[in-house]
Amino acid sequence: MYELDHIVHFVDKPEDLVDETKKIGLHTVLGGKHEMWGTYNSLCYFGLTYIEFIGVFDEALLEKSAAIPYTLHESYKKRHYKNGFTRLAFRTSTIEEDAVRLLKEGYEVDGPQHFSRVRPDGSIVKWQLLHFGKKDVEVDFPFLIQWEGTDEERFDELVKLGTIGEHPLGNLKIKEITYSVKDESVAQDWARVFGLETEENKNAITLFLPNCHITFKKSDENEIADVLIAGAKVEKDVVIEEATYKIRQ
Repeated sequence: MYELDHIVHFVDKPEDLVDETKKIGLHTVLGGKHEMWGTYNSLCYFGLTYIEFIGVFDEALLEKSAAIPYTLHESYKKRHYKNGFTRLAFRTSTIEEDAVRLLKEGYEVDGPQHFSRVRPDGSIVKWQLLHFGKKDVEVDFPFLIQWEGTDEERFDELVKLGTIGEHPLGNLKIKEITYSVKDESVAQDWARVFGLETEENKNAITLFLPNCHITFKKSDENEIADVLIAGAKVEKDVVIEEATYKIRQ
């Protein structure tokens, strides 16, 4: 089973998003540095699903990472380093088996690889990543992540650290992510790879993850168009560095 783990949103200065999102009514905290990639982040959690506001502190390291096919950093480079929504990550508990299956299905696979980073409080968080894909796909597949420890253990730890906290705007959750795509067949590709149920409407196909919907709408673009956050006391549309968040009740 796959779930939405996080949305990667590139910004100029992740540290600025702590105060910027507070004005909107969102709880965001400083994350940490990815010393191996030249990036750092701040994090806005909705349960165990979150938005990663990510920035660059070492362009040379980022370039080195971007040379590896199907990585997040390659996706950012292909977007000409444009800030905004860049990629999704799906959470899995079977990352080794996923790698074997995807390879058998004809995808190029990188990983799984083990990573870690130091939190601001000095504790260490560990995870594995699996990147995969095929040449010339319209939209990069989500990369897969498997965290150390159970979901319950991670949730409790993140609450104790204050990483997961209450949003002044309400009891929020990420409900739907909408992509604009030139060819809706990308939705069928994702559904097949991840074993997801689909629903077709006029000019749109929706995929159903256990914790989120992903809708692909036909357009002249090929990017994440917006993110719908539900459960708010006040409705508003917010644009943060080229990315649109639709906040609804």
